[in-house]
Amino acid sequence: MTVISEGIKPEDRKKIEEILRSTNFFYEFEINTALDIADETLSEGMEKSGYFWLKATDEDGVVAFANYGKNEFSTHSWELYWIAVHDSSRNKKLGSAMLKAVEDNVIKSGGKILWIETSGRPLYASTEAFYKHKGYELAASLKDFYGPGDPKQVYVKVLKT
Repeated sequence: MTVISEGIKPEDRKKIEEILRSTNFFYEFEINTALDIADETLSEGMEKSGYFWLKATDEDGVVAFANYGKNEFSTHSWELYWIAVHDSSRNKKLGSAMLKAVEDNVIKSGGKILWIETSGRPLYASTEAFYKHKGYELAASLKDFYGPGDPKQVYVKVLKT
């Protein structure tokens, strides 16, 4: 049985890296950034760092995670920074469960809008389809943002309270 819980522990850091590497979606600098965010959260705590975490755990340990936070330049906008499912746990609806849990937590915290940035490379077609299926709309596309032929796709959803 898979359980979704809040927060991360020092022993989860290695699993976060393993999950990201298993997907074959992320550049090395992106993985390093996710680990830096995990380190900051572990040293300062979620409230102080502003980075909130959810993780899905089953008999294999942590198999998925999400990282999100409030945009400090907005009264009601939040951002999903990371959502990833271990390749061996894909197609079990964990991404859907994690995204729903993030949305619920944002609403509980007074958030009204969730923003998501992702790549527009062909590799990410299934990711974009996932967000669209979950009610997110493409709000902007920034050509060649991450690199040549790799646009930043910005998705948004007004959350129902």
